[in-house]
Formats: sequence, C-alpha cells, structure tokens
Amino acid sequence: MDKILKFIENHLEEPITNAELAKMAGYSESYFLHMFKEKMNESVQSYICRRRLIHTCEDILLGTRLIDVALKYNFMSHSAFSKAFRREFGVSPSLLKFAKYEIKCIGGSAMDKIFIKNLPVGTNKELLYEQLKKSIAEQELDVDENELQKVYELSCKAYQGKKRYSGEEYVTHPISVAIILCEIEAEPEMVLAGLLCDVKEKGDYDSISDKLPKKVKCFVDLIETDCQNEKVQLIKLAERLHNMRTVEYMDESIIKKKSKETLEFYIPIARSIGNRKLIDELNDLSLKYC
Repeated sequence: MDKILKFIENHLEEPITNAELAKMAGYSESYFLHMFKEKMNESVQSYICRRRLIHTCEDILLGTRLIDVALKYNFMSHSAFSKAFRREFGVSPSLLKFAKYEIKCIGGSAMDKIFIKNLPVGTNKELLYEQLKKSIAEQELDVDENELQKVYELSCKAYQGKKRYSGEEYVTHPISVAIILCEIEAEPEMVLAGLLCDVKEKGDYDSISDKLPKKVKCFVDLIETDCQNEKVQLIKLAERLHNMRTVEYMDESIIKKKSKETLEFYIPIARSIGNRKLIDELNDLSLKYC
C-alpha cells in the first residue's frame, strides 16, 4: 500500500488507471479495488480525486489560474473542477483567490474549512494557551474558564523540565494537541484531556492526579486503558498529527518509522472515524517523510 500511495502522489498530474495500479500491486483489478477500499475506506478514484484537490489548493494560493489548475490535475473542464472542489470542501475554488488576500493582509481563516490551524514550531506555551482559548471561543465550546486555567497550570507542572526534540518545553505538545482537538470540534472534556494527552508516559502524573477535575481525570485514565474507545482514538490522532508536524527534529530512522505507522495504523483509524481534515493532513505528512 505504501508503494501504491507514493506512486499516486508522484503522478497526480497524469492519468492513473485502476488497471495500472492493480498490476503494480500484483493483484487482479477486482481484488485490488476491493483491497484498496477495505484499507482506505474509499474507492481508488475517489482517493486520487481528493489528493488532486488538495494539491490544487496550493497552486491556487500561488496565483495559478483556475482553468490551468483544472487541466494540470486532469479535470476535464473548469466547471468539473469547481464542482468537485465544492463537493469536497463546501466552498468554491474562487474563494481561495480571496483567501490569499485575506490570509496575507488580515490574518484570515478562510482556509479553516480545509486545513487544521497550525502554529509555527517555537511558539511558546503562553501564546499557544492564548490560541487555545481563542479556538475554544471560536468553536463555542462549553469550557469553564476557571477549569481550563486549572488544567493548564497542572499540565505545566506535570511536564515541567521536560523538553521536545526541537528544544521546546514539552508542555507545548499537549497544548497543541488540545488546540487540534478544539479545531476538529471534539467534546470539551476531550479538549481538556488533550492538555495531558501523554502525561503518564512523559510527565509527573502522580503529582497532579488528585487535583484534576473528575471528568478530565477519567479521560486521562481512559487514554491509557481503552485504545478501542473512539474518543481516545481521536485524542491519539490529534497527538500523532502534532508529532508528524514536528517529526523533522527526530532521527531519520524514527521519522521513517513514524511515517510508516501513520500510513498503516493512524490513517485507517482516521478514516473509520471519518474526519477528513485529519485524514488529509496525516496523509500529506506521512507521504512527505515515508
């Protein structure tokens, strides 16, 4: 499957047939189509169309004309491209022309329908926390401000002194996970639990466990005990996404391992849950480093 996905990614500007991919995989076409759908939870051509549409976003933001983008990625016409784009993202590709100006000039968020908010590596914990509060307000999540502040402070305490591969304070990782959970509209308790997503492994959980709000503590405990729980899986996916965003700071062997894990384990889970934003970005990042 890795070989097939890489081939697709490298040939998106060319016609790609099911028969061609089946031959490469060494299967009959019918068996290959069945295997692909079972593994990826969508048909081969739907997957190829989605990957092409993701790449068209980059070209449009670089200023390429819509008709040129449509032809480059094998859409038969401007209208066919626009229809496919609206079906996938819920907006017209023309919006990206305006989004380019909005993003450049006023820091807009017109791309939020397609991509999950991402702050640069090196952003300190205080700024990340401010972004978390902003995201909670934008998503209108019912999170008590005092409870949020308490869990944030306990998170800072639990991870105190720990560093990431990039040299940042380790607590920036769980705060970023909480932001991702907020952006994909997870439940309030899940967002709070994101602030302690790997505390039992990386932090000093014993020093704060008895001070956590009851619902948050239950979620944190659940993370370690029930990997089949869909809410736990969503937290794990958010954690993996942030790890893949910063994987370049790890050793090459670890990068390869995490990329392969993401393709083979995490993306199928994201597909089963059905979150397209997670699927798309995890797919991009894993193929980039695999």
